[in-house]
Amino acid sequence: MEDDNALDIVKWLFREDTKVDLEGNLKIIEKDSENEWNARLKGNLLALRPVAAVAEPLLLVCERIVVKRVADTKQPQFAITYGQSEVVFQAEDEDKLFDWMVKLAISSHQKTQAELDQVLNEFNMEAARITAETRAPSSPLSHFFLTSPIKKDHTFSVFHSFNMPNRTISCEEAMYESKLSIIIPTCMIKIFEKWWIELRNDLLEHLANLRNASMDAASHYVIRHLNSNLEVYSQMREFMDDYSGPNFRPSKEKYRLAFSLVPTNLHVQSFEVSDHKWTYITCGAISGTPLRFKQGGLSRLRDTLMASLQPNSQDYLLETRFFTRRKTLLNAKKMVGELSRRIENDWKMEVFGKVDKVGIKLFSEVKQLYELIVDLINSFPNIHNLVDALCPGGLAQLEAVQGQPPKVTETLAAQMDALEAAVISLNTKMAVIDKVEDQDDARISFKENAKTSLNTVLDMILHLVDSLFYGQLLGIIVALRKQSDASNYFQIQLRYDMIISQAITLISTCLLMLIETSTKEELEIWEERDPLVTFFGFLSCYGDERGMMEDMREIWSVFYGRVQFRFIPTNSAITKTCTPQVEGENPTDITVTIPLIPEMISKLPPRMLNGDKFRVRTLYFNVGVNHEATYAMRLGDISLEESINLAATTLFNQYINSVPEKVTENVQRLFSELKRTVEECPSKKNVWIFPKVQELTRALNGVCVISCKSGKDRSSMAVTLEEGRALRETIGISQQQVDEMVDCLRRDGVRRENCRKNVGKAMYSFSPIQMHFLPREFRPPAGTFTHNVSS
Repeated sequence: MEDDNALDIVKWLFREDTKVDLEGNLKIIEKDSENEWNARLKGNLLALRPVAAVAEPLLLVCERIVVKRVADTKQPQFAITYGQSEVVFQAEDEDKLFDWMVKLAISSHQKTQAELDQVLNEFNMEAARITAETRAPSSPLSHFFLTSPIKKDHTFSVFHSFNMPNRTISCEEAMYESKLSIIIPTCMIKIFEKWWIELRNDLLEHLANLRNASMDAASHYVIRHLNSNLEVYSQMREFMDDYSGPNFRPSKEKYRLAFSLVPTNLHVQSFEVSDHKWTYITCGAISGTPLRFKQGGLSRLRDTLMASLQPNSQDYLLETRFFTRRKTLLNAKKMVGELSRRIENDWKMEVFGKVDKVGIKLFSEVKQLYELIVDLINSFPNIHNLVDALCPGGLAQLEAVQGQPPKVTETLAAQMDALEAAVISLNTKMAVIDKVEDQDDARISFKENAKTSLNTVLDMILHLVDSLFYGQLLGIIVALRKQSDASNYFQIQLRYDMIISQAITLISTCLLMLIETSTKEELEIWEERDPLVTFFGFLSCYGDERGMMEDMREIWSVFYGRVQFRFIPTNSAITKTCTPQVEGENPTDITVTIPLIPEMISKLPPRMLNGDKFRVRTLYFNVGVNHEATYAMRLGDISLEESINLAATTLFNQYINSVPEKVTENVQRLFSELKRTVEECPSKKNVWIFPKVQELTRALNGVCVISCKSGKDRSSMAVTLEEGRALRETIGISQQQVDEMVDCLRRDGVRRENCRKNVGKAMYSFSPIQMHFLPREFRPPAGTFTHNVSS
């Protein structure tokens, strides 16, 4: 500080209208004298003016000083040490001594700078603050599928440099519920009931009275378990029809059976800073939590069941094969009826010498149907024994109903031989149909004979199809003869229905969110590549959470092959709510139709604009971070998590290379980093996998779902961690500043409101013991967590 400038500062400090932090009289103690001075302190500037002595005023800049009390005197004296120099002061009394020592000890130019920055910030906008208020959604499209917005504004004053004022950074958080959380599960219940009522009715109608006592008992086991599941669906439907609460399932309701088709704590969250916007979707585990995990999750339950069955029985119960064969048989019956109608109504005898195109086409379709049935039989293990068992005298012969012939009268081999002979005979007749002599009576007679042969073949095919249909139903009963197997099988079906409903709801929300937040150019890739959704969980390979991981591994591995989506325009341009329709003949073939308003559907690529069906590529990653993950690492088995992450990385590579010409250098670099990170350590709390997956998903214009057990605590830590990374990349701040901002977001952001919505308290559910096991990045700030809240 220059001398001439120091004098001006002293004059300013001693002006009456200058507000100071502390003022009073101090004595400066020297070896041979004591002089009293008038002292005034402001910030880090201490001004001294003599009271009686003749001397120049003093100005001390209180930087890097040490303030301590003088120990060898009873007077209220203290010393200020700076470098090699020391000045001893004496205060008026003990109270003043304490005030001077405290003020001088904490004085610094940084404090003064902060005060000046606050004045500047108040002048430019408002005082630095964090406000919370509920507002309307920022996007006019949000009301279409989102509801109940909670919005919070954050303003941070960030140190920039010593010669510039602090930067003011404003950002905005918003959190929404998804209307689809209630709409889609309500629709799913209806198709679940339809599927299983049809199966139960088929068993009751065709195989209710078997003469074999053990088979009859097994039939009743199967029907009883079907009725039990249907009763559960009935309770779910009543609950959902009467439900009038929020559009999400609170975590405290995750064990409620009637609520089990709804994903736990599904929320959409947006974060905006400096004209950049990020969107995150969080939810609890996609799992059959109400059914608990005593025997494990879906994949382990299925493996246990299959291990207890014979190879043929395994084939009978595999969903894909069972429902594919069932669909083939039902379609064959429809084709028989359609061909019979066309034979009677459409087939007219052509003139002599002219090719009978209609007759040849009918015969060709009959032969195709015959070959289809033969292929089905050849792919169906032990079907001959199943059908033969239902014949008179067979092991599973049905009780005779008075006045009605047996449902299966001949063995399958006998039916096939008779049908083959009839097809050969028909082939001979159809080969010469256009060469019959040119006489009306002869041609009419031959035509009627050919019609009779065609109808005979169709009747035999119909009887054969019925026999195969009954044989397939008997295969279920044979496979589930043990009560334990029957119980496990239908528990698996119930658990699967719960999980597929939650998964469809989640993916539908992701698709709508992607369309709303993307531009038309960004969505052009959907013309060649399916949409991408990555699901990142923070569960541990321990206890119930291991079962949840098994549920999710199973559902995300089959989702791509079993569920299709398509978009259609809404019936009205002013529609206020998106109401998807779910259709499907069986659990392995589901189609979700999502209506879109004009602003959204105009962004779609041509194939989706035309209403074509498409699938969604889902990838599942998981990294355990809590204390149970530590237990699993040291005492248990983490191979499940390792296999999940390695498999997801492989699928990521396949997805990227599905359209090689669209792979950019940035995507290649990000995938190489992810692959290296996963291969080096696919488990063991390797939290570096998480940002790598997020970056790669965003580079491919996908959406990453963040999840944990309840979607509330670990998910909140992960979301705010991602928001911090977004801040650093956007505005260029240090890691220390990022950490401080993340703590502010966790303390005052929308995730605390998410806790309040779920459990009634704005507190994260962590215990002090758990804090020691969490990675540093996943620890909430002090005062925001407690172990007295159920998650």
